[in-house]
Amino acid sequence: MKKKAAILSTLIGVCSHVSAAEDYTAYIVNGSYANITEFSSYVALFVDLIEYNNTYYAGSYCGGTILNANHILTAAHCVYSSNPDNNLYSLFTVVVPELQKESFYPYSINEKKRVSKIYYRDDYNSTTLNNDLAILQLESALTTINSSFYANRPSTDTTYRNASETFYAVGHGNTKTGVDDNDDLQMASLTYVDNSSCNYSNMTDTKLCMEGAVNPSNGLEASTCQGDSGGPLYWYSGGSYIQVGLTSFGPSTFCGDASKSATSVFTEVYDYRTWIDSVLAGTEVAKYVATDAKRQAYVDRIGQESSSSDDSGGGSVGSMSLLFIGILAFFRRKPR
Repeated sequence: MKKKAAILSTLIGVCSHVSAAEDYTAYIVNGSYANITEFSSYVALFVDLIEYNNTYYAGSYCGGTILNANHILTAAHCVYSSNPDNNLYSLFTVVVPELQKESFYPYSINEKKRVSKIYYRDDYNSTTLNNDLAILQLESALTTINSSFYANRPSTDTTYRNASETFYAVGHGNTKTGVDDNDDLQMASLTYVDNSSCNYSNMTDTKLCMEGAVNPSNGLEASTCQGDSGGPLYWYSGGSYIQVGLTSFGPSTFCGDASKSATSVFTEVYDYRTWIDSVLAGTEVAKYVATDAKRQAYVDRIGQESSSSDDSGGGSVGSMSLLFIGILAFFRRKPR
């Protein structure tokens, strides 16, 4: 997939976004084609500065699901920053529904909406990824969808915690560690693993562990991988896809590591139903509000830094600019 433009970011803005992601990675490994009409609650998150300096980032960096026309559920680590005024993801995230292929963005999509408010819980831990969920409020409501697109949330958590149940993770993420060679939305069939058998530190009852079948051709288990973060884990029950989790993390070794008891860990949606409903009801306070003024200030600041670098080098690219470009190349691999 070609990048239409490179986006320069400050080092602190990039690093603050991924401080929690160094030990965990995520995308769809050994997946198969997923039709977006079958998983219509899924959305992709992109960094988009087109209105400000005509640049954007061609690959989605995380996924999410539609709670209603104004609110999107995703992972907190996708959008959390200790310095959000200087962070591309906090300032310039747009939500794209009904996206079958990543390459359709931005010129062959039905619509995109910019994020204006970010909600995550007070007890979110960016190190352990405990309570790893966030809700994004849009600047204006999605208009090409209806209520049939809204994520179907579970009414109980007792019936699906069973290895005999069928689960699917969905996303546009990498197909193996460091490789993103599929443009289409992908799905992976997964099986429940009891938390007592899920050998990760800081496991809590609010997380769901999953494993997948091993592909003999590559030795990898079906799993999530980088770029799938925030995307849904669906429980298929009674002919319906019910969102029971959202992608949080996986093994620090590599995606689909068959030596692990579980290759994908998800934040369990049901356990946070009260908080989710409070955000939707307007009774929670946003952790960050992105405004046009803040975005323009960021773009102006980056432009000034770029001009200063150009003035000192006779048209050559400065070492710090090269560092930024290197960081951007790294992040094409996406957070999990």
